[in-house]
Amino acid sequence: MNHIIYFLSAIPIYISIVYAFFHVITKHERKYHIGHILIIVGSSILAWIFTLLLKDIIAHPRPDLTKALFIPSDPYSFPSGHTTFMFALAFSMHRFDKSAGVILFVLALITGMARVLAGVHFWYDIIGGIVFAYIVSFMILKIVKYFYSYLFKNFRINR
Repeated sequence: MNHIIYFLSAIPIYISIVYAFFHVITKHERKYHIGHILIIVGSSILAWIFTLLLKDIIAHPRPDLTKALFIPSDPYSFPSGHTTFMFALAFSMHRFDKSAGVILFVLALITGMARVLAGVHFWYDIIGGIVFAYIVSFMILKIVKYFYSYLFKNFRINR
């Protein structure tokens, strides 16, 4: 069981990235590829970077790692970087494609729950990651829409 939890705490991230990229390339109109990929990738990466900065500011210690399945590289737990990244990816994708977003939400939820079960996060680290992911993905969407509408007068971000 520990191997399954360990697997589910990290591997869905890679699956989600590949799924999101290929979904945009194969299912979305070609003229929207760059804008959609910028929003999806930008939201996820910026959410992860901001999470790293926020972790150092908040400096909330992790649960007792003597019972954890693995030892994370950073000493702080709030908010969960894995969960923030995954949910930012899911929120961004859901904006363009509801069914693809739901699949990514499920993978994100599995990742968050696995991080708690692995003993490296508290449940509120996961909730904080979800909220933070929503805020960052919303801001990135607005910023990209603004710049694209400024650069390309007839550009629409929707499918």
